[in-house]
Amino acid sequence: MTFRDIIKMVMVLTIASIVCGAGLAMVKMATAEAVEDSIVKNIKGPALEMILSGYDNDPTKDRKKIVTGKDKKGKDIETTIFYAKKGGKLIAVALEAYGNGYGGPIGVVMSIKQPDEVLGAIAATTNSETPSVGGIVMAGQELKGQYEGQPADSNFGLNSAGGIINAVSGATMSSTGVSTAVKNGMEIYKKYKSDILG
Repeated sequence: MTFRDIIKMVMVLTIASIVCGAGLAMVKMATAEAVEDSIVKNIKGPALEMILSGYDNDPTKDRKKIVTGKDKKGKDIETTIFYAKKGGKLIAVALEAYGNGYGGPIGVVMSIKQPDEVLGAIAATTNSETPSVGGIVMAGQELKGQYEGQPADSNFGLNSAGGIINAVSGATMSSTGVSTAVKNGMEIYKKYKSDILG
């Protein structure tokens, strides 16, 4: 095998890699919207049904993304806002935010009733909590019920940190994760309210 043969092999492999990489990138771009729609329908959709009521539109389709920050690499962080309407009139908006629980990040979707600007309800979208402790907290009303009907400008922290929420006994980390997620979500709502409602 000559040096020229080695160069030819390297060139062929390089071209094949470029073609394959471009093909994969095109497939990703072509399916990105369908993948996002599937995630919204199958993960966020059931949670939205739990926290929204009285609407006659499809909040999973009536949504928009807004930029709510930058990550460590400088890329935009986008938050999806879901709109619940009755007879064309906005009755609630919903968004998802995150906090850290015992087992890792907890995703919480929350509704904010309009025009009253009170928290309607919350539901977990993702969590890695221990099923027998944190999972029960996420599914039960003991913690979730404390958020309902509270004004958007409330301090959604735990009582131990000066907030209005009582932690569930034996599940303080899960309670803290939910509390942090709701606080983060309400901060997004307050900070980007004109973009959300505009």
